[in-house]
Amino acid sequence: MTTSTLTDTDVVRALFQAFADADLAALGSLLHADATWHHRNDDRLGGVHRGSDAIIAYLAQSAQLTAGTLRAVPESVMADGQGRVCVLVRLSATRPDGRSMDGPQLVLVTLDGGRVRSIDQFVGDPAAVAAFWA
Repeated sequence: MTTSTLTDTDVVRALFQAFADADLAALGSLLHADATWHHRNDDRLGGVHRGSDAIIAYLAQSAQLTAGTLRAVPESVMADGQGRVCVLVRLSATRPDGRSMDGPQLVLVTLDGGRVRSIDQFVGDPAAVAAFWA
């Protein structure tokens, strides 16, 4: 099945599944080459990651810093029928030094032509997330 035959929510679910499976090729195929990911928090991973390669590097760094324990589980996926999908995500992970994180985040995904154009990530507890990634 190509992304052009998928609904917006299917594409977003496939994105989360590719991350869960650590399938960087599948993840990259769902992103426009010039896609952006804006991690809206003041921490080491915060800011705008521009381009599919930068987004994959950002996700790979997140997985590496958590020794592969990072889990992003979509709890609710809602689309507006106009290319925007809002996802309530449960994000959990532990760091090798014992720090842990488990809480809600909100991800707003904008699609164009069946592929991800942009992602805006809002964290539930900015101070706790910043401390986790420090």
